[in-house]
Amino acid sequence: MACFLLECVEQKRYTWTYAEVAEVLSERLNRPVNAHFHLNHPLGKVVYLCFDLELPFLSAIVRHGGINRRTIGSGFYELARELRPQYKAMEPYRAWQQELALVRSCRDWSPLRRALYPGA
Repeated sequence: MACFLLECVEQKRYTWTYAEVAEVLSERLNRPVNAHFHLNHPLGKVVYLCFDLELPFLSAIVRHGGINRRTIGSGFYELARELRPQYKAMEPYRAWQQELALVRSCRDWSPLRRALYPGA
């Protein structure tokens, strides 16, 4: 998951739906990936990894699709509030927007690249 999201930001592709991510991962893994059940845990691990590396939360590029695009995954918001106390006072959509802005403005993802590809 983290490798795929890193590729996305390096290609400046900052907006993905859960369904789109599940489709790409299904193809890459050669097995079905359910957008509703199989992405929450891996995306949460990405948040913790980014936090540990003092990077923006890369999982912010993944959002709900459909009519109400202002709906933010509760898992993202709960982790973001836990790790970034300033988000506790924000509504979920605003916190997500702020984190996505940090992702878009980050110019150095090398700490994540080194963590994902040690020795490369």
